[in-house]
Amino acid sequence: MCIDIVLADPYPVMLDGLSHVFGQSPDFSVKSCVKNGDDALHALRQHSPDILVMDLSLTQRSGLALLEEIKAHKLKTRPIVFTGAPLGEVMRAIDLDIPGLVSKEKSSQVLTRCIKSVHEGGKWLDRDLTVKTMSLLLEQQKKNSHASQLLTPREMMVARMVTEGWPNKKIATKLFISEGTAKLHLHHIYQKLNCPGRMSLQRYMQEQGLV
Repeated sequence: MCIDIVLADPYPVMLDGLSHVFGQSPDFSVKSCVKNGDDALHALRQHSPDILVMDLSLTQRSGLALLEEIKAHKLKTRPIVFTGAPLGEVMRAIDLDIPGLVSKEKSSQVLTRCIKSVHEGGKWLDRDLTVKTMSLLLEQQKKNSHASQLLTPREMMVARMVTEGWPNKKIATKLFISEGTAKLHLHHIYQKLNCPGRMSLQRYMQEQGLV
């Protein structure tokens, strides 16, 4: 049985390589090669392929947005993420229950086996990537717990407000405290989290998933 596929990758050399590999195989029929998320969605609607091989680092419509679109509209195409994207993005893709995941560090033979397995209704998640993402998740949970232990509930509330861009005066009004007290809370937060200022605190809170 010939498997209809669409290839979506922002890097022309990678896209050409994948097109050559699968175009030469009698097991596959490459219906379209695209470089961005919008074109990928158009190709899915036009060709309704069995499999979409895609990178997460797509432009115009991100890889994650494309996966959400496929899931929301219950398209018959089964997506396989073939990527070298940051682990945070890979983790979010796994959360979207993707049927296939392969690191770009792996060979085309591994990707081929993944495609065939997913086409038959199976699930293929790259063990190396899933182990790394689980390690990242555990590390984030540990850091979140650490921050929660360091900050009082009121300080955590102030830190979240700062991350959302609230000025001290607005924080004070919202929490029915003086602006001086809000500044004191912020000073304690900076000391406890070793953050020199608002931008550093915002980055810390975002990186630790505390907002």
